[in-house]
This record gives sequence, structure tokens and C-alpha cells, in this order.
Amino acid sequence: MALDRPRRIFNGSTRLQGRGTFDVRGGVVLAGLAGTVVGAIIMLFAMPTDLFGRVPPLSGSINVAPEQVAVVDGETLRLQDTVIRLQGLAAPPRGLSCRASDGSVTDCGAASATALASLVRGHRVACRLNGRDPTGLAQGRCEAAGTDLNRELVTAGWARALGTSGMGAAESEAREARRGLWRNGAMPAF
Repeated sequence: MALDRPRRIFNGSTRLQGRGTFDVRGGVVLAGLAGTVVGAIIMLFAMPTDLFGRVPPLSGSINVAPEQVAVVDGETLRLQDTVIRLQGLAAPPRGLSCRASDGSVTDCGAASATALASLVRGHRVACRLNGRDPTGLAQGRCEAAGTDLNRELVTAGWARALGTSGMGAAESEAREARRGLWRNGAMPAF
């Protein structure tokens, strides 16, 4: 058989009609498949908790030794293999710039993460899990050495209180006392 001659591999409506061409119906099928793949990718990133159906409510607790604790950012801990978002607060992301009263610029997110790290360093951490956040991470209230980490971060001015967390008064107190990220009069927008 000559190598330059087109070969017919499949029988059906998508027969080769010449080099590099195909039946229009085959193009419609390929376009439909491409649209389905793009739709699946969008769903994967838009609704991660809904990918394989509803995720059951998360509850329980986790208690780990100091060497199993890692600070991800100012509102997130990794305890063993579980990533937990501290519930009821929002800390600035790493890389967000804050201007000090002397004009210097610092990384607010790194400062918030450092504050959380100082609270957990060398202590066992225990968290009461209470569902998942909108991105699918476990969320809960955590403590180390008898300190409520969620409330302490807000009270010290390293995070904002969210919604009905009951920590609005702690945020107001930090703002009035100009603690943490409030020291210049206002926390940066994030």
C-alpha cells in the first residue's frame, strides 16, 4: 500500500473526503464536545463543593500537636492534612500593602500571618469544625494555649469581624485603640 494514499479507517458519515477535510456533521460533533469540556472546567472552578454532589456538613473537632500546625495565612491553618479557615473573620491576603504613619510600606497579609503564627507557635491547636466556607475549606473556631484564635486576631487588630460572628465589639475596640492593622487609623480594603 502506498504511503501517500489516504487510508480509510472507519466506515460511517465522517469519511475523509480528501486530505485534511471532514464532513460538516463531524465538525459539529467536535464543537459540541469542546463546549462540553469547557463547561465542565468552568463548573470545576466555579462550584468545587458541588462537583460530585453536595458535600455533607462538616462537624467534629481536631486537636494536633505543635509540630503538626502550619500557618497558611492570617485566617487559615493547616492541621496535619486538614486546612481550616478561621470562622467569622477576614484577614488581609499576603502581598497587600499597608502604609505606616512614617510613610513606610509593609505587607499587611504577612503581618497578619505572623500574628497568627505567634499565637500558635509551640502550642497544641484544637479546632471545633463548623461546616465549610464558600470555597469548600473546613471552617471552625480554634484555640491554642487557652486562647480563642478567632477572637484574638480580631481583638489584636489583625483581622476584621465578619457578619454575625459576635466579634463586632472586638473589632471596634481594636479600631479605637489603633491596634494591629488599625494603627494608622484605618485597615486597608480587602
